[in-house]
Amino acid sequence: MPNPRLDRAPEGPTRAERFAIRIPVRYREPRSSKWFEGRTENISYSGVLFRTEFPLRPKTTVEMRIELPVAVLGEAPGEIVCKGAVVRIEESPISGIPPALAVALRGYRMARGGPVH
Repeated sequence: MPNPRLDRAPEGPTRAERFAIRIPVRYREPRSSKWFEGRTENISYSGVLFRTEFPLRPKTTVEMRIELPVAVLGEAPGEIVCKGAVVRIEESPISGIPPALAVALRGYRMARGGPVH
């Protein structure tokens, strides 16, 4: 008997599982000395959605540092240091809530032992 789940072609690209984690993020354009701050809405291995008062335009390359508390790592606090590109801006329908930036990740590494500044 055919398995309908296996016989059907996927409907578009598979999205990475997203985790609703709200933690601080710092970001900047490469080689800039000015860091901006935001707060994540969700994270996956392929991207980050975060809210900020200082949005960047789509296609802007960014460097990010996402602080990981002990509760996430189970050990000492640390950071995810990553690079990516802004793929879209999501305006909030609620007045007073800053827009969200969606960033597609191009690479990342873990830095343990507290924030790397």
